[in-house]
Amino acid sequence: MEDFDNRQSLTPIFTAIKKYVESNPAPFDVPGHKMGKFKTELATYCSDMLYKLDINAPIGLDNLYHATGVIKQAEELCAEVFHADECIFSVNGTTGGILSMIVGLLSQNDKIILPRNVHKSVINALILSGAVPVFVIPDYDLENGIANGVPFENYKLAIDSNPDAKAVFVINPTYFGVCSDLRKIVEYAHSKDMIVICDEAHGSHFYFNKELPVSAMDANADISSLSMHKTAGSLTQSSLILIKGDRVDVSKVKKAFSMFSSTSPNHLLLASIDVARKKLYFEGEKLLDDTLALAKYARTKLNQIKGIKVFDKHYCHKDGRFDFDLTKLVIKVTNLGLSGFEVYRMVREEFNIQLELAEVGLVLCILTIGSTKDDVDRLIEAFKVLSDRYYAIRKTKIIPKFKFRYPKRVCTPFQAFNAPKKLIVLEESVGEICGESLMIYPPGIPLAIPGEVITLQAVQLIEYYLKQGGVLLSDSPEGYVKVIDKNKWYLGSEVNYDY
Repeated sequence: MEDFDNRQSLTPIFTAIKKYVESNPAPFDVPGHKMGKFKTELATYCSDMLYKLDINAPIGLDNLYHATGVIKQAEELCAEVFHADECIFSVNGTTGGILSMIVGLLSQNDKIILPRNVHKSVINALILSGAVPVFVIPDYDLENGIANGVPFENYKLAIDSNPDAKAVFVINPTYFGVCSDLRKIVEYAHSKDMIVICDEAHGSHFYFNKELPVSAMDANADISSLSMHKTAGSLTQSSLILIKGDRVDVSKVKKAFSMFSSTSPNHLLLASIDVARKKLYFEGEKLLDDTLALAKYARTKLNQIKGIKVFDKHYCHKDGRFDFDLTKLVIKVTNLGLSGFEVYRMVREEFNIQLELAEVGLVLCILTIGSTKDDVDRLIEAFKVLSDRYYAIRKTKIIPKFKFRYPKRVCTPFQAFNAPKKLIVLEESVGEICGESLMIYPPGIPLAIPGEVITLQAVQLIEYYLKQGGVLLSDSPEGYVKVIDKNKWYLGSEVNYDY
């Protein structure tokens, strides 16, 4: 244990950067600001040190895509702490990690079983890899208008019905902190010789406190991508890819990873992972104990305010809601007579409080190891003011209980992406084959992905959420959508209308 602690006290990347900067080199490499000698307003505001630390890959700082020195050492230290066999540092967020995992593991026409409420990066990875999605239905909370985890039986049915599937994809946790029964899903998928891939963008802190839901590596998943920057204290855009066991061809994942990342990775981001890992190893459990206690305090105080309801473990009373991350404050505001979008704007404009996101009936606040009681008290006071102002005079906000039906798939996302397209008015798109991903954030569930038929319900949902303040993630101008131009598309034998 002492040897382990001694190793974990090291910060190979950060130490090498400090040594390099303090040697006062004459820089004839990139970046062009030459360690801050080119002065800007940002340099003045942040101090010269920010730019001095922004170096490329001088001798002694290693290469992210062929790590043999300090980066390799830092990745090995991270793998130990996160209970993985391999670790890859990413400066392209978990988006880059998801692209690397799916493209590195799946080939054209390989099946992957995955929830419908996946991140847009997963759909993009299907396009790039040519893999075929087999969607499983998550638990839809119609009362609150969000999608949760996936019941084990839904995964089991999909696995049994698609024995040729190569991989199973699990979100751990959802944006709102809800987890599926990951251990059970992994065990069953492995019994059918399928690889388990996890999106842990919002779960990097799970590895450091036993009161939190189980992590992907501890559940024996094969590979996971997690956002260190979201909940583990590193700088924005810094993430990890973790690999465990022998089901994953690490060389293929690394090859894909090099395709989706800059050849000039920011070493300041890499160093931020290095030092966050050290801090979490030695202090993470205590820091997260404090965070959970702060979340409990916030939940108790907020629940005492009229018109406010904050989710807790009682929310996870059914399959598909197996566990819940208590560092997430999911706050229901409909009894104030307000939408989540209205509350999101009000607390920012009136109280200078920035929330994570808004839904029709909810807002989300994320507490982390960096959260403070002073900030939580400001949040509580803001909701008290809103309650005093609106609770007695407004009727409860009604959330339409949409029952989403999966659209028919005509071809794979890869085929649709490469098919000829045309731009049409959204209202006229019903019955057309979608040529892009149509997702409303929130709630983030794809209403149509490339290759699926656009339904009337999808168009109505888009129109509703846009009126409520949601954002349509689309490649097209507002009010338009790209669809396959069937007059120019050769419907060869490779296209299956009965997918």
